[in-house]
Amino acid sequence: MWVLGRLSRSLLRHVRRVSWFALVMALLAHLLLTWVLLAAAGEAKLIAPGAFPYYYMTTATTIGYGDLTPQTTAGRMVVAFLLMPGSVAFFAAVLTKTGAGLSVYWRRHREGRMRYDEMNGHTVLVGWRGAESDRLVSLLLSDTATDDEGLVVIAEELKENHRPEHMRFVAIGTYADAPSFARAAIASAHRIIINPPTDDQTLAAVLAVMAHAPTAHVVAHFECDAAAQLVRSHYPQVECTRPMVAEVIARAAQDPGSSALTQDLLSAGEGQAQFSLVVPAGVRATALQVATCLKTHGGMFIGMRAVDGAMHINPDDKQQVEAGALAYYLASRRIEASVLRVLEGAPA
Repeated sequence: MWVLGRLSRSLLRHVRRVSWFALVMALLAHLLLTWVLLAAAGEAKLIAPGAFPYYYMTTATTIGYGDLTPQTTAGRMVVAFLLMPGSVAFFAAVLTKTGAGLSVYWRRHREGRMRYDEMNGHTVLVGWRGAESDRLVSLLLSDTATDDEGLVVIAEELKENHRPEHMRFVAIGTYADAPSFARAAIASAHRIIINPPTDDQTLAAVLAVMAHAPTAHVVAHFECDAAAQLVRSHYPQVECTRPMVAEVIARAAQDPGSSALTQDLLSAGEGQAQFSLVVPAGVRATALQVATCLKTHGGMFIGMRAVDGAMHINPDDKQQVEAGALAYYLASRRIEASVLRVLEGAPA
């Protein structure tokens, strides 16, 4: 009795919730009862293995081709009072429940309650600054380096994802909540941009991100130099940026048009822009050879960061460029690093 009681309570719970289990069980019971009654009515054509599922579905969807119909009075009664109302009701219930499930699924996406564990090599943007972040997302998506793998935004300022066609969204309560960052698959991201509204939030976000030991290139933006220096002292691999308003204003005043030039060089997809590539393994060439190779693909070599971290802007033609160095160039589009493989084994 105890087992029967628990079983009945479980069934009633499924029925009250109109769960998929209850719906499927009721549908199977209706199919079986309809088949048995049609067999008892002598409707041999309708209960054939290749005919009954087809007849049931054409009735449920109210299509009714008319190629199969009951031939007996008893069969017509079974179809009229059991098959037709039951199949149509079940079909409507399945559509309604499927639609409700999809609605919940998309609402969870828009409200940032999903996990994206399957993502790999993507871009993660931590923080949201309104129109400024909208512009940043557009710039990221305009570059082929970040538009294929996907973009995930982690933010406590957003209530829902207003650009679902361009980015995924993970909502958090605070930037100090490191476990929530795992929902953005942050450990497998290729690049991470940390740009919340305040430096305190940025510091908290940096700690939360680094707790996942990401292999990605991490960029953190600060308003205060002291906060940036603090991060550099603990995480030298994090690239810290600061506003360059004063520098841009001074350069524009001294060299007219400099601000427009700077903006163009930083905006991919809007004319010439600055890009970078990692020199492939096996390549050991001079700056002149690299510049010549890039020029054949529409690029202009402007400098490099050597393996030891030293920066060389407009290097001498004989300057050695080794594998692993980061080469910077200007071009209208990104150039794949593989173009430099023609320099493998070339006399340096």
